[in-house]
Amino acid sequence: MATDGWQATVADRATEYITERTWKKLFTARRSGLCKALADLAAETLATKKKLHSAVGWLAAWLVKRFGRGRLAVTVARELAENLPLPVDAKFTAVARGVQLTGIVICLADGQDLARCPCFVALALSETKDHLKKILASAVDNWAGLANFPASLRAAAE
Repeated sequence: MATDGWQATVADRATEYITERTWKKLFTARRSGLCKALADLAAETLATKKKLHSAVGWLAAWLVKRFGRGRLAVTVARELAENLPLPVDAKFTAVARGVQLTGIVICLADGQDLARCPCFVALALSETKDHLKKILASAVDNWAGLANFPASLRAAAE
């Protein structure tokens, strides 16, 4: 994963969305603590997405209550509004993941062990959690579907 080709690919993709000048500054500026700051920014971005969903849910509940509907209707409106995807969801996630990937490239450029890279750790934990959710969802639907999930991520690469 940590090959020069992977780093170049991420760098090429990143410069499509941030200026080349900013990208170069990432590698010429003092980078002490930069990955941690980027990891925190990614976490805050994802937390803001959740807060936005909560705010939309609160607004929907307030409107339904204002229209004189009962508690159950208010609860349904709030829960639907909180859980349905919003048009900006993909952007929030893309920004968070892009920031994390940038941090990972910085850690690799500094020769850091990825196990100590805050952005890599956050991304790995998030992806592992998503992978676990998929396994559990498959188990609920059909245990035969569990064969689609290898015993470990190492097995998936083999």
